[in-house]
Amino acid sequence: MSICNTLKTLRKERGLTQSELAEKLKIGQATIACYENGRREPTITNLIAYADFFECTLDFIVGRADDLGNVTVRASKTEHGTDTLTAGEAELLQKYRALKSGDKLKLEGYLDGIIGK
Repeated sequence: MSICNTLKTLRKERGLTQSELAEKLKIGQATIACYENGRREPTITNLIAYADFFECTLDFIVGRADDLGNVTVRASKTEHGTDTLTAGEAELLQKYRALKSGDKLKLEGYLDGIIGK
């Protein structure tokens, strides 16, 4: 798969519009459109931003690997001393990332209500 098709597929699998992704990656929507249409090649900085956001390897994005690779999601130190997410936390994070922006806001509001903020 070409870079442009991979970038488009990753975005669509997350249910994001080009504008939503542009906001998250801090790059222009027109730039994303050019990448996805094959009119421009992403800079290494933007490729890294994509890989970080979609939790995949650069090799996957450029077509040198046929799976997303082994990317470990790290968390900050917790009160329990661990610096990695539990399997349950990682699963919740994946579900959260799959939500559309409006649904994320609703969930965050619900969580704030439960926590008492």
